[in-house]
Amino acid sequence: MDKNIKLIATDLDGTFLNSDSEISDYNKNVFQYLMKEGIEIILSTGRAFNGMQRYKEIINNDNYSIVSNGSMIADTNGNFVYNKVIDESYSKAIIDLRKKYKVYLHVYSGDKYIVSEPDFYYERYIEKENITDTIVGLENIEDFNFSKMVFIGDNDELLKLQNEIRSNFDVHTSFSHPSFLEILAKGINKGSALKWLCEKKGINREEVIAFGDNYNDIEMIEYAGVGVAMGNAEEDVKKKADYVSLSNNEDGVGKFLNNFLNLKIFL
Repeated sequence: MDKNIKLIATDLDGTFLNSDSEISDYNKNVFQYLMKEGIEIILSTGRAFNGMQRYKEIINNDNYSIVSNGSMIADTNGNFVYNKVIDESYSKAIIDLRKKYKVYLHVYSGDKYIVSEPDFYYERYIEKENITDTIVGLENIEDFNFSKMVFIGDNDELLKLQNEIRSNFDVHTSFSHPSFLEILAKGINKGSALKWLCEKKGINREEVIAFGDNYNDIEMIEYAGVGVAMGNAEEDVKKKADYVSLSNNEDGVGKFLNNFLNLKIFL
């Protein structure tokens, strides 16, 4: 195997997963081969742990996972070893701010998933991932120390909301999808979580490859020694990356690794 790479971090939706939210056989085989060769695989997603757990199981990965866009890191059993929460006063004020906009709100507090009201994305997500432990109604919030807040709505409306949040609160904001505006604690993102994990493992950033497709992947792509944007990535993400791979529907992650690391498998 060419090049001294010890860890590969990848986003899920729009990156490692195809447009049907599934892992292709090609990507699965490449990752399983790399794990047998001692390369560490880190799945890094905006999803909560219970929304990404089945993908860990599909590729037989028992490593840590970066979840909730980098605000949390879970071990293989779903225990959180790292959890960076939004300031409680900011959380309450941002909830109040929502009333001015035509948006839905999802919040994550520890292992609790609370939504303002059912929406299309929520209903599709819980059905596909078979998630049952959700709470409907913001009035049911008991702990305002959120790991993540997600506003869902039209992009134009979300851009206005993002500008107001940025002007008034010291938090991190990013889009994971044109309809998803994500709020995290200041300085928290997938890149900061990956840095924490690498330092814990004694791995240099030059020994890391990271893949992503959207704005919430930029810091992770910039941190890695080899940052790769998908062919279907946002243009701003491609500009930040060292390389651009094929799209998520063309096994872009697996094929890039096969070529870049000269694996000479699955051709």
